[in-house]
Amino acid sequence: MFNKKQDTASPQFDNFDTLIGKKAEFEGTIKAQEPIRVDGCLTGEIVSESDVVIGEGSKVKGNIQCKNILLAGSVDGNVHASGQLHITGTGSLYGDASIYSFIVDENGIFDGGCQMKKSDQNKSDLTEPSSDNEQVPSSNNKRNNTRKSRS
Repeated sequence: MFNKKQDTASPQFDNFDTLIGKKAEFEGTIKAQEPIRVDGCLTGEIVSESDVVIGEGSKVKGNIQCKNILLAGSVDGNVHASGQLHITGTGSLYGDASIYSFIVDENGIFDGGCQMKKSDQNKSDLTEPSSDNEQVPSSNNKRNNTRKSRS
């Protein structure tokens, strides 16, 4: 009861504090600390300290910053999530993603660039583009060397 660990890796997409309904249209910025669900049309920005769901048939034109995002509708903008981005079979993202974990279901659409983060802490770390570029090739070389040694 007192020492319960919260599982930050498993998104909670069943309880929402803010809801944009199917027939609703919203223009502007939504800032929230609790989960948000969009089932209608939104033009603007979403900034949430919690999870975001973009429902099937919904359209968002703007950037989204959140903890985890379940994308079943269409987003034309960039996604920055400290946790997971899950694009369902009906979902589409036309923009870049900066995320920790990435799932794309069959028929899901992702058209953009992707930056994978190592952990939640990296979102505020020092800017080290050259060190990141150096680490990627070395890890790829390790993978290639491992594959070669197994063959």
